[in-house]
This record gives sequence, structure tokens and C-alpha cells, in this order.
Amino acid sequence: MWDEIRGNTNINLDLFLEIVDFCIGASCFCFRQKFYVQISGTAMGSPLSPILADIVMENLLRRATTAANILPELIRKYVDDLFLVLHKDQVNAVLATFNSQNPRILFTCEVEENGRLPFLDLLVIRQEDGSVKTDWYAKPISSGRILNYFSFHPSDQKLAVVNNFIDRVRRLSTTRSREEQDILIHQHLSKNDYPRTLINRFLHQPPRTDNPEKPATYRSIPYVHGLSSSIKRILHKSNTAIGISHSYRNTVGHLYKNAKDPVSDLNKCNVVYRIDCKDCPSTYIGMTTNKLRNRMYGHQTHVNTLERRLSEGHQYTDPEILQLQEKSALIQHCIEQQHRFNISNPSIVDTTHKKQALQVLEMCHITTTSNTVNHRTDTDNLSCAYAHLLAQIKNQRAERSASSTIQNNRRETADPTP
Repeated sequence: MWDEIRGNTNINLDLFLEIVDFCIGASCFCFRQKFYVQISGTAMGSPLSPILADIVMENLLRRATTAANILPELIRKYVDDLFLVLHKDQVNAVLATFNSQNPRILFTCEVEENGRLPFLDLLVIRQEDGSVKTDWYAKPISSGRILNYFSFHPSDQKLAVVNNFIDRVRRLSTTRSREEQDILIHQHLSKNDYPRTLINRFLHQPPRTDNPEKPATYRSIPYVHGLSSSIKRILHKSNTAIGISHSYRNTVGHLYKNAKDPVSDLNKCNVVYRIDCKDCPSTYIGMTTNKLRNRMYGHQTHVNTLERRLSEGHQYTDPEILQLQEKSALIQHCIEQQHRFNISNPSIVDTTHKKQALQVLEMCHITTTSNTVNHRTDTDNLSCAYAHLLAQIKNQRAERSASSTIQNNRRETADPTP
């Protein structure tokens, strides 16, 4: 496909193939302390996998139709599902041709019964005059479960589910009358607890039209019942070109135990971390997009340089020592107070995969953490909109810390060590 690709890149073919080979060959993973490399196919979840799957299917379909002595009258493809129209005596020969293209890709065949053949969520019905009609289709094993009306989701998403289901049944069902379609729609939506009045309201409203004016930018915010809808409404009234989509904390991944090997804290990336001073209550808050281990190596290197220069006879006030203060607030505290930090035992206080959000989280934690050695300029880019909320969090932490200290003192007084 290089002839189709070359117009979209300045990379030459050799380098392009090297990059693709590297991306595909980098599918390695760790399971139970052993490392594995994928030798066939592409990794599930990789952004490259669906693109390559579509390219492979297009290539296989082109080679199979070229090699077949008998060409189907019609071929339609959706990902790895094919719909073919051919004579019934040609089915086995065409299936064998498709299965001979690649030993790892084998197709199964489903033929029409009584002039009916399901394809995806469509039932294709062949008429006696050769014409075709369709009907909405669900597999016999389908549970019929969709987004439940009482689920913890925004109301606009539930309304979209109703609208989309009605629209799909209307478009795909050419054999059912309007009344039969309404009965089918009521049956499926009622099983998912949608009120009958809501269903009737959507059934009798005029067909919706697509809104040509779409927001220029979308932002994702966690869904909080009552709050998220108000934020979305305010942004809509302010005529800002920002669309809001909601994210959820209680996902299936949080309900089931993670089957993957746990990643140690030092091997985690995109984290906000905290390092405590060994000689005083001070702490240092930092962030890194690389492995936390590598960031600790950097801090330790600065401390080692300080120790080496001190061992060479330099004093803390010498220029050779003072110039190290520019490295970070951590090493500056080490020089000014002659203290040392517990670099070998950092703690992760927050994590995210969004680089911009990581910077905001770091500034928030610096603001809400007492006794930080960080520079005041480290929070200059933090919006003042967070000030009141962060002040409340900081006060609550201080109150909890004071309460915990009082309780510990009482325990020590009540139970003195013999």
C-alpha cells in the first residue's frame, strides 16, 4: 500500500518499514515475573491494531477475489465480517479460496435459511422477485441489555440511548409496520426500565436532524450527579465552544481484581511524588513523566555531587556548592539546612496519564501540603479558581493531623512505656 501512503508522509519507504516493524515487534509484556513477546498478530488495545487489521483484511479480500475462479456477485465487508452473494453450489469453493490465503486466518460460513441471513444487527430477507428487505436483528443468545434507566449516568446519555435505538429499528426494519416497530421498541426499552411515557414521547416526536454546529473542543470531567449537568448547562449558556463528555470512576476495571502483574511504585510513570526530609518535617513535592526510579536517580546524583564536593574540602558557602541550588528545591534545602532527604523511599501522592493535568496536580499538592521546600514560583501557573477549594483541603488536613497528634499523646499518657 506504499503508493497510497507515500503522499501523506515525508518518510522514505525503508525508514517507514523500520518504524512499523519496531512498533509491531515492541509487543512485550510481563506476567508472573516473566517477560513475553508476541510472535503473531498485534497486541489487543494497541492503537495500531485496528488499523493493521483493516489493512490485512483489505489485502486478503483483494487476493482472495483475484485467486477465485468464481467471483461473487456482491461483497460487503465490515471489519472481519463479510457479506457475499453467490450461487449456492459455489459456497464451498469460495470458502476454500478465502481460507487458503493465510493459515492463521480461517473463515466460517453461514448460509441463508428460508431466504433469511443475519449480518451484524441486520436480518437480510430475500424476496421471491429477487428484491431484498431488511429487519432489525438480535442474536438468540442476546440478553437485550442496554444502558439501564436507573444506572448512574447522565440523563442526556440515557435519552440518546432511547433515540438511537428507535432510529436503528426504524431504519433497519422494512418488513414491519409502524405499529409492529413500536411494539418491538417498547419491549426492549421496557426490559431496561425505561418509562413508557418517555418511550412514547420519543416515538411521536419528529425525526431529529444532526446539529451542524459542533463544539471545537471537548473536555472530559468526572460525572457527579447534579453537579456535572449544571456545569454543562452553564458552559452551554455562555456560548463557549467547549463540549463536555463525562468519565466514570466506578468502571468494570475497578470491580474486578487486576489480573496483570502489579507495577512497583518506582517503575510507575506520570506520577506526583513526595520525599520527606530525614532531619525535619519538611517535604518535597515533584512530578515525573518517566519512571519514578529514574527521577530518584537524578535527585540522588545531585546529592552525591554535593557529598563529593564536601569531601574534597569545600564548605556549604563555597560557590562550587551554592551553584547546585539551581538544580531543584530539594538540593537547595540540603545545602541551606544541611539536611538530607529519604530519596530511597518516595511516596506517590497522585497519578494521571495527561501531561497537562499532571502539572496541575503537582501544583495542587504543593499548595495543600504543609512544610514543603518547593519554590513559591512552582505554583505561579495555578489558576486562582482553585484557591478556595485548596485552602479548605489544606485546613482539613491540618485539623486531621492535629487531632491525630492529640490522640497519640493521650495514648502515650494513658499507657506509659515501662
